[in-house]
Amino acid sequence: MKVNRLLSYVMLAVFLAGILAGCAPATTQAPGTTQAPPVPTKASGGTLVLAMNLDDVVTLDPAYAGETTNLFIHINTYDTLVDIRPGNLSTIVPRLAESWDINPDFTEFIFHLRKDVKFASGNPLTAADVVFSWNRLLNVAGAPAFNLDGVGKIEATDDYTVKVTTAADADGKLQPLPQFLSSAANPSLGIQDSKLVKEHGGTDAKDAKDTDKAKEWLDQNSAGSGPFVLTKWSPKAEIDLSVNANYFKGKPYFDKVVIRHVSDPSTRLQMVQKGDADLDANLEDTTLFDQAKADANLAVSVDTSLDENYLAMAYACPDQIQKDSPDKYGTLQSVDSFTVICKKEVRQAIALGIDYDGIIKAVLNGYGTRAPSIIPVGIMGISAGKAQGRDVAKAKELLKSAGYGDGVKLDMYYGSNATRDIVAAKIQSDLKEIGIDLSLKPLEQSVYLTQMRAQQLPMAFGGWTPDYLDVTMWTDYFGLGDRSIAFRMRFNNPDAHNLAVEIRTTNDPTKRQAAVDKIQQIFIEEMPFTMLYQTQYVHVFSAGLKGFAFHPVWFADLSTLSK
Repeated sequence: MKVNRLLSYVMLAVFLAGILAGCAPATTQAPGTTQAPPVPTKASGGTLVLAMNLDDVVTLDPAYAGETTNLFIHINTYDTLVDIRPGNLSTIVPRLAESWDINPDFTEFIFHLRKDVKFASGNPLTAADVVFSWNRLLNVAGAPAFNLDGVGKIEATDDYTVKVTTAADADGKLQPLPQFLSSAANPSLGIQDSKLVKEHGGTDAKDAKDTDKAKEWLDQNSAGSGPFVLTKWSPKAEIDLSVNANYFKGKPYFDKVVIRHVSDPSTRLQMVQKGDADLDANLEDTTLFDQAKADANLAVSVDTSLDENYLAMAYACPDQIQKDSPDKYGTLQSVDSFTVICKKEVRQAIALGIDYDGIIKAVLNGYGTRAPSIIPVGIMGISAGKAQGRDVAKAKELLKSAGYGDGVKLDMYYGSNATRDIVAAKIQSDLKEIGIDLSLKPLEQSVYLTQMRAQQLPMAFGGWTPDYLDVTMWTDYFGLGDRSIAFRMRFNNPDAHNLAVEIRTTNDPTKRQAAVDKIQQIFIEEMPFTMLYQTQYVHVFSAGLKGFAFHPVWFADLSTLSK
């Protein structure tokens, strides 16, 4: 039995605190000097089988897919211009771009592309494909379009040079975008074969949201230059990939990859033990960990991620919602819960009433940590030591001051899975002790996401996975009132919004750190969100599988795996 602890919690916290303290990782490094590790050149002709939960996959079109599993699929079927490797998260390295230039104001980014890359179709990859891919992403305006927030213009200055200029403010001044190089490594910004996508109805025109017709085809096929090609997606059943013989880094070891949807963790473990699967993508039931460690035919990796589970609580009261959004008022779920939870003292009481240590120890068997606010440990100096614990007496006092000294009823909604069902029951039990009768409302994940995105939920237990490694991945989407989780839970706090804008536009590390500290204090005081836990993943694979390296954004690169 081999235990491979790729990223221990302490190493990651210290490491990322250093890398992410600045404006963007390695923007001053000499581009082109560091290459990703080569992929195996020997092809076995065999099939790699993965067992994982695929219930969050609603589309595999890069312009629309905004969940978690798609990042893993897309990094293995599309290439990005730049890369961040799991062995060195502090350095942005070349992928399709050989080098890049950034002006001192972080308002202009020029990428110089490799000239030897072909798509899986055989078509050459050029700057025109980059312009098409990113403009399609922007104009389709699907979930991942936020990765290009702040970008004003994308243009090809020649066949192998791409120039990106940031957006201007109302006065015409270009706004700095320090995190852009980090976000450019996100798999959603993978480059698509423009000729092939256009043949199947795709467009990057301004009206692409209404006129693009490529989604149906891209749900079953890929149009990238990555190591593998998508050949089949059966929702909640299976995703199949085949090797890309044109891959510019060399042919990967496996000719085919089969990813099977298995929601039950014990079944996934049994599949690896029996040889029916080579890798369990996440042994989420950590009670099975000892069983996996005891099997000499298995290897185990414990990896701390930046993924988190949180409890989000509505910030606006029903009367305000009815005034501001009368068309949406009638769609609210549990109006009575909105009336209660929009009071700050109630949100604070809930946060103090939860036994976080109990969740991590009893439910997760210790495989988790927790930050003081929604920004995870390891980002911009955030420390677990400052997280507030449980205080039942103070929680009861806060409920009484809010007018609910005799108790109150609330509804909590969440996308159901094995772990969240247990955590939800634990939260229900904890809050009962402070006088809150919590009714659990488990939903199918797709239904939960639809209702949350439509601002319908008063109290939502959900998860957050980073798409790029910069603090704006949290301050933008939990702090800016017009987008993502802040928008969905109606957290429209002017001070938090302004600080989030400052964080995303300043290129002064000291000012950026100060703004992060201030916005964290607002998160703690107003308590629109409380972090429940930051996840540690247990990956189990056959002892003969080599080359696994966990990545905190996209899980793993299949091209590095071999037997």
